[in-house]
Amino acid sequence: MRYHLLAAAIALSVQSVHAADDVTLPTLRVQADAPSRVDTVVTVPNDRVQSRTLGDVLQQVSGVQSTAFGPNAGAPVIRSLSGSRVQILEDGQSILGMNALSGDINVPFDPLFVRSVTVNKSSDTVRYGGNAIGGSVTIDTGILSRQMEDKDQTMELVLRKGFNAADAQGFRMNFNNQRNVSTNLQVSTQRISHYDIPGNSKASACNSALFPAAGGVNTALADACQKEARVQQVYNKASQPYIDQFMTENPDWADGEFSFYTSSPTSVWQRRTYTNPANPLYVSGTPSYVQQKINNDVTPDYHHTLGNSYFRNAQVALGSTYFFDRGHVGISVDAKDSDYGVPGFSMQNLSFGSNYAKDLPVGVVIKQEKYALEAQLRDPLPYLDRAELRVSRLHNTSGERLGASTANDFQFDTTQAELLLAHRRVGPLSGVLGLSRQEREVTGTGPQRYLPDVTTGSTAVFVKETLDVDWASFDAGFRHERIDHDVQDSGFKRARNSANTALEDRAFRLNSYSLGGLVELGRLFGAKLRYSSSQRAPEINELYASNPHYSIMTQEEGNQNLKPERARTLELTGLFHVGGFELSATGYRMRYENYLYLGYSGLQTGNRLPLKYWKQTDTTVKGLEIDARQALELGRGGTLQLSAFADLVRNRADAPDALRAHNDGLYLPNMPTNRYGANVAWERGPWKARLSGTYYATQKYLGRNVSEEIPLDAFTLVDAQISREIPLRTAYVSGLEVFLSGSNLLDQDARPHNSPLKYIAPLPGRGFQLGVTVRM
Repeated sequence: MRYHLLAAAIALSVQSVHAADDVTLPTLRVQADAPSRVDTVVTVPNDRVQSRTLGDVLQQVSGVQSTAFGPNAGAPVIRSLSGSRVQILEDGQSILGMNALSGDINVPFDPLFVRSVTVNKSSDTVRYGGNAIGGSVTIDTGILSRQMEDKDQTMELVLRKGFNAADAQGFRMNFNNQRNVSTNLQVSTQRISHYDIPGNSKASACNSALFPAAGGVNTALADACQKEARVQQVYNKASQPYIDQFMTENPDWADGEFSFYTSSPTSVWQRRTYTNPANPLYVSGTPSYVQQKINNDVTPDYHHTLGNSYFRNAQVALGSTYFFDRGHVGISVDAKDSDYGVPGFSMQNLSFGSNYAKDLPVGVVIKQEKYALEAQLRDPLPYLDRAELRVSRLHNTSGERLGASTANDFQFDTTQAELLLAHRRVGPLSGVLGLSRQEREVTGTGPQRYLPDVTTGSTAVFVKETLDVDWASFDAGFRHERIDHDVQDSGFKRARNSANTALEDRAFRLNSYSLGGLVELGRLFGAKLRYSSSQRAPEINELYASNPHYSIMTQEEGNQNLKPERARTLELTGLFHVGGFELSATGYRMRYENYLYLGYSGLQTGNRLPLKYWKQTDTTVKGLEIDARQALELGRGGTLQLSAFADLVRNRADAPDALRAHNDGLYLPNMPTNRYGANVAWERGPWKARLSGTYYATQKYLGRNVSEEIPLDAFTLVDAQISREIPLRTAYVSGLEVFLSGSNLLDQDARPHNSPLKYIAPLPGRGFQLGVTVRM
């Protein structure tokens, strides 16, 4: 807390010291690292008021879905890739931490005051390194002003009441001297005790598909449903017509239940004849043994209320910017903390016959503090147009709780700095040279710890050049990066199944490049083509993980001899536009060498967890995305925006070996499904309204966990929102906005196939939020 106060004092002192300076503020130019016109980039304003996670904000962008690890944890999935393959940034600096390694850890995110989220669906390794091999997502937090505000003081007060949606409160203040200093303060909280669902928390397949017609048990499905499922032979008391009288009188002589029944009306024991009474349960012709199917819930099957789905999130942030005639410099401090339940999930996949009533709910606790400096200087040196510097220090602690006790805590302490130098434009040619350095220390504690302490250093240099002419745009870029993983002495104990003998340091040298072009083909048509060759080094969990990793229900074992991934990506986009109509279609193919995945060994360890090892195989990812938009002017009826999209993706192993094909299949499990969506947005004066619907198809490309995945039913999510601006002419209040929004209006049992919890935790049912934003 003392660091927060220190940063706040510095920010306020900057404003007070420079308030008397009379500096004319020039118009700011766009930042040096603006995305190329050739990239597949979409910026989404944060107007989805019921967004719970970062993945929710982007759920209507074609090619992007959410991991949906329950309603409280959702990271972006870009073209089937997520985790360490999708770089997450706040104001240009990476915030990847435990959220990249463990799906139940949410990306720290403030849904109230984030200004916008930009997603680059193309490989972005040249700009952001190997962790952007599948794209990048950049959050504009609004903490730092990058141009002077229109008024010297503004404040937004937000109040939201949720009905099966979170309650939220917050305020944002900006105060400035209209010359050279602008300071922002943001405070927000969100809270909900639980979510309601349309039916049962466990999918119907958890009962109907556990026992295949061919016999036996689908153990992978049983574990995913957190069920005790087994088949046992039980003696059939109705198979024999008589009850053995001697055994009835002498039960100690019995070898089992079958000893008490007989086919004979009399029995002779020690020269004595016993008359056996008739068996009242007898049914002629029935077998002596029958199969009994045991199907017990290890975790509860909730009805209409999703148990352990509570959520609380809070943020305090302060940022101050000083503007001068050739640029600006800003500093900020941002603190977020959240805790939430992982619904329907058990850290212990209990053994058969255990006392399931003793099972404890799983909770997640996240605390993050970020300190950042951002500066821009125009004309710093001859031949340079501008220089940008970003420096940040990130401290993130993410931990899992088993009831009130600690299962594990992992701390990520990351220091990163980046310098961008943009050269002066030479005719149509512009470009930027970048240098970056990152140091990350990962330390862990707790009985359920599955990672050693590792220090990772990354040093990179990159260059990007863009050639813009009237009818075309071309770009090229190259990045060289060195990554060093240094294992620290922390007393970490590996499992006896570990593929690693003694943990060793690893170093990787990576080279990535990209080429792209956009060409206008007359007034109506255009085309974009991009090719990239990208590398990603294995992450610390892929190299060194060992022991049970309960959030992914796996005994996870790394392999420190893994090689870097190499993705060769070809992306083609066709464009058509006429009047207010726009249409784009993008096809892509990503060919991976040494694609990293968790492969099933075919064995189970304690608590019935499947034993999986990080492995590599060549893999091809193919997909198609279509977007259409029509703008209509309705005269006095306002404006109407109609849009629609469709996307599909397939992630398939190339020539897998026999073990991969048998245990894991051709396709990775938990793949995103095909989707089809439509959106209608209307605006007239102070009124705004939006109605959207997205259809999620049944998955066709199924992975295996020895047994093939069981696909779940298709579903449609329908959302709506209406708002009205009300101007006020008072001394303190300039206006207010009231809104009503609804989500999952059809109250569908929605279980995204890419969700690891799809069998035990659906998305929340129908929900509403009523809110008001007061502007002063």
